[in-house]
Order: sequence, then C-alpha cells, then structure tokens
Amino acid sequence: MKKIFVALVILLLLGGCVVRIAEVPPRVYSLESAMQVLAGKYTLLHLESVSGYEDIELKGKVAVYKGPDGRMYLFYGFKSFDAVPKEAWKSIVKKYGVWNLGVYIDLPSIGYYSARKKAKHVVAWWKDVWLFVVESNENPKDFVKDAMDAFARLGGMLR
Repeated sequence: MKKIFVALVILLLLGGCVVRIAEVPPRVYSLESAMQVLAGKYTLLHLESVSGYEDIELKGKVAVYKGPDGRMYLFYGFKSFDAVPKEAWKSIVKKYGVWNLGVYIDLPSIGYYSARKKAKHVVAWWKDVWLFVVESNENPKDFVKDAMDAFARLGGMLR
C-alpha cells in the first residue's frame, strides 16, 4: 500500500511538469511575421523568399540576423499545410546524420534536431504546419531559445 501511495504522489508531481521541446507560432500567423519576431532583440539584416533549404524543395523565407554579440544567424522558416514539414525535417536529419548529433527528438507531432558538421551548427524543429532551421558558425542555442520564447508568447504560453 505504501508503494502505491508513493507512486501516485510521484505521478501527480510529474504530471504538473511541462517539457517544452519546440515552440512554433499559432497556425493563423503569417510566415513573414513569424520570421520577424526576433527583430527587437536581434538586428534583422535581410529577409527574402526561398524555394527550399539546401536540396529540400519547400517554399519559405530566410532571415539574416545579427546578434548583440556580433554573431550571425540564418533563420529559415517554412509553412505548409501538407505533411511536408515533418518530411523535410526528416530529410535534414538524414542529411546531417547522427554522427554529429547534439539533440534528436522525434515524436509523432513534433521534432527537434541539432547537429554540428565541420564549422556549421544547425538546429531544426517542426510542429504542426511549421518548420524552422537555424544555421550559425557557433552554437545558436540562445538564438533558438529566444525564437521559441517569442513563439510561445504568440501562442499564449509565456508572458
């Protein structure tokens, strides 16, 4: 009886925990607006339409950001109402492989991947109709965190 009670208490405590794997804007948000959410904290140098990411064909946008510390980031965004974001994300994972792996989380409704290959750091995440990719010559974890925080605020998850 004591073991069951302890197990229930642990389940109740863990049930209140929320792990944030990947945040994206609400579905009704435009891609152009989503790509500019960091323009207050980072300097947006350039924004243009792209026809894909490397050899993956998918219409989207790329933004070039400069951080307060001078680091540069390429921020790709794609929005598609087909199953394309997940498939494109899987192609990115396949391209960069697991040998240079940082983090890999693949769930039915969400995915997050980070890797380092040569001098290039790549972080890619998808959820719902969105796919985002960040590239930098240094680890972009702070940039990615800031992007996800901004997206969470848009979705009402953060204040």
